[in-house]
Amino acid sequence: MRPENLIRFVAQNLRRNRKNLAFSGVGIVVGIVSFTFFIALGYGANEVVATRIFPLEANRLQVVPRTAQFGSLAEGRILDDPVLSALARLPGVKAVYPRMKLSVLTTMSLDGEHIPAEAVVMLSRIPGIAPQMLAGLKQIRMWLEIMVTGLDPLLVKGDVLTGDFRDPPPGEPIPALMSRRMIEIYNSGFAKTRGLPRISELMIPFLPPLPLTVNHSFISREVSGSAMTTRIKLVGLSHHALMGGITLPLDTVRRWNREYLGQRSAQIYDGAIVEVESSDRLGPVQQAVSQMGFDIDFGEKRMAESVGFAVTLLTLGFTLISLIIVGIAAINMAHTFFMIIYERKREIGLLRALGATRADVRALILVEAAFLGAVGGLLGTGLGTFLCWVMDRVAGRVLPDFPFKPDRFFVLPWWLPLSGISFAILFCAIGAYFPASKAARLDPASTLTGR
Repeated sequence: MRPENLIRFVAQNLRRNRKNLAFSGVGIVVGIVSFTFFIALGYGANEVVATRIFPLEANRLQVVPRTAQFGSLAEGRILDDPVLSALARLPGVKAVYPRMKLSVLTTMSLDGEHIPAEAVVMLSRIPGIAPQMLAGLKQIRMWLEIMVTGLDPLLVKGDVLTGDFRDPPPGEPIPALMSRRMIEIYNSGFAKTRGLPRISELMIPFLPPLPLTVNHSFISREVSGSAMTTRIKLVGLSHHALMGGITLPLDTVRRWNREYLGQRSAQIYDGAIVEVESSDRLGPVQQAVSQMGFDIDFGEKRMAESVGFAVTLLTLGFTLISLIIVGIAAINMAHTFFMIIYERKREIGLLRALGATRADVRALILVEAAFLGAVGGLLGTGLGTFLCWVMDRVAGRVLPDFPFKPDRFFVLPWWLPLSGISFAILFCAIGAYFPASKAARLDPASTLTGR
């Protein structure tokens, strides 16, 4: 049968049976809508995990001193300057960024009544800062034990929004970075419940310096020596910054460790970020680091993988439900085609008597089913995409603020519409295969004579 004749017969049959076929196609549309919806939701959740909660960099490793393990024969080494030089010389290593913990206790006390008037005036000029927020700022009373770490400025130079992230001259505020995750938790919880201003990158240049006392504690009585009071100025947010504290320039922390604990304390690092030339060099570099007596910190990577795996499993579960819906619709479609073939058996017998082959009859039924699947797939992906768009807007307005609330909850990968249409066509063709085979096996003489 010529293609043009096949298309003409298919169009004629679809028009005649449009009500029955449309009813059978509803299940296909519903299944593809749910398929599109849950895949997009899963991709949106994974995007939040990978970019906001646990941002991972494929070409960087966290090197830390080896922890003591029962039964281990390898003794851990100290991470110092000679080791950093050795790490930098490893084949494939592009850069090494050391990290040093401040080994003395630090505190911060903040009294809202002591915030300078000019700082309050500057804050009041920021869009979104309401008068009640400034009043709440005046009511703040905080006494905190602060953890401090120092980072290489080259690692976080892209995160600095104002000023320079370096050890400043005497008398100037010390630049500080804070964790993006900690600021997200503050904005969604602490600031909202207390009516305080939310911290954003727009606000950072206007924030006043805050007091910091080094070698001091509100809790411990074992602190010896004199305390030093200085000021810190927030200059940016970074996912490299310490989650439960503040991050200062490496030279500042090194200087304080030297002043309070001696030269040796200023030469020992608690970790280093090793950047390799490409992700395919990670394996050899990781093996070389292990042979040097150090560990790779996979803590955040494992947490990200665990959360991502849970999201993927949930997405796969809902996707399977969607495909089951499409499968049930395919079974219903098979029943519909069996009925249609029974009603058209004399017509099919006439086609066979006029020279149509069994393959022509089978192709006629399968093309009808494929066309129905393509239409159902297009409608399903279109309605699913529209549903994702609507739910994004509704969720953004209705849901309250919470940590890491995404700007969009649904992400549609480029292959999703193609997959939805392909699945619809495939399941429709599977549902119509047995009716098509039965139609192809009909005997022309029997159908025309009614025997």
